[in-house]
Amino acid sequence: MKTHQKDYLYSMATDSIDNKKLAKYCMEVEQMLHGDLPKLKEPHQYGAFTTSHHGMYNFLTLPNKEVNKLYYEILKQTFSLLEKKPYMIKSWLNIFYKGEHLKWHNHWAPEYKVWHGFYCVHVDKSHTDYKIPNVNNIIRIPSTNGLLVIGKSDGDKHCSSPWNDTKRPRITIAFDIVPTESIDTKLKINHFIPFKI
Repeated sequence: MKTHQKDYLYSMATDSIDNKKLAKYCMEVEQMLHGDLPKLKEPHQYGAFTTSHHGMYNFLTLPNKEVNKLYYEILKQTFSLLEKKPYMIKSWLNIFYKGEHLKWHNHWAPEYKVWHGFYCVHVDKSHTDYKIPNVNNIIRIPSTNGLLVIGKSDGDKHCSSPWNDTKRPRITIAFDIVPTESIDTKLKINHFIPFKI
């Protein structure tokens, strides 16, 4: 595990997932979502269809061997970072085509004690930048296939670099790991699944 900012931002290389198979499956899922979810009015806030609908599906619930491996890889790599209490996880695809990227954004407010991250499926020649509170410099994490990045949702902002490949899209799988007590407890259908007991 590489520390980019102590007690805040980490990355780790993984080799347990077949990224070629996972990338192919991600593209199939994108087509399925285009058929099942409402169309977007341009311009959309998050820069990609799959990202803009992040609250309407959970990628980690899909029945696929590589997706299942990813779930357990996230669990294994983040176990030591999380408090000893129940968590839930939600996950979504970021698929960006030439000229697209994820603009500066944040996830949850600090009081919710959430961790967020992403897994790099196909990301060659790109990077993600982080602005972390009380840190003067932007932290740049070069993207490599198989890289897992995890950080606190504690006032940070992050963005991805513009994608320039005309042949294949940039594919990452993002996630939020949320303490159970931070999730709205009103009875309703949601897209969170258990992560840690």
